[in-house]
Amino acid sequence: MKKTILVTFGLLAFLHLAQAQTLRTIEVEGNSEMMIIPDEALIDITVQKKAMTVAEATKDLNAASKRIADAFQQSDLTYDLTANNYYVNVNRIYQKGTSKDSGYVASQNLKIKIKSIEKELAKAVELINKIGDQSVHVNFDISKEMEKSYKDQLLESALKDALSKAGKISEIMDLKNTTVHKVQYVSEEAINRSFQMRASAMMYDRTTEAREDPIFMPEEQKISDRILVTFVFEP
Repeated sequence: MKKTILVTFGLLAFLHLAQAQTLRTIEVEGNSEMMIIPDEALIDITVQKKAMTVAEATKDLNAASKRIADAFQQSDLTYDLTANNYYVNVNRIYQKGTSKDSGYVASQNLKIKIKSIEKELAKAVELINKIGDQSVHVNFDISKEMEKSYKDQLLESALKDALSKAGKISEIMDLKNTTVHKVQYVSEEAINRSFQMRASAMMYDRTTEAREDPIFMPEEQKISDRILVTFVFEP
């Protein structure tokens, strides 16, 4: 009885393998791309203070960082503020092949995320410039909500592209009963976060104290997605 069962299972396995080997397939690559504009701005502020003692340097640094935080808190801007990279180093001056220690340098990075580039970014940068002399750098990003929306659209377009290509191949080559056999998602990260800024920030004329309105225009970025779909058809 056991031998009969084993023989039966062996025959079924052989038939399944034979059927798998006779599968006729076509494999197509579905592609999609679109142009996007970032919807969030990341302002990176480096606050730095020098003093002859560690206590004085850290006190001045904390006061400068607090002025920025207080100014944003009192504004009507929609933002998120975080602080990192807090450190104090010896202020070492190099000159003509020699070095001399002259007090300490306390530094800290403040990161401010602005939710609306068009309405609030210029106001935020102007507010920072009014507070003091800090190093300011602006990057652009997209929100998680928008990123999910873009990824869903890209994937849907890539799938439709694969179906369209398979349909055209089946039509021209007269393939019967084409159905999906396997779907392989190729892209792991559809969105490249290397966003650029098309215009400079605040422009000052130091002699007249005149200034132009700041203009921030993030460059459009092309994002893409890719998927592989295997179809089976009848001979």
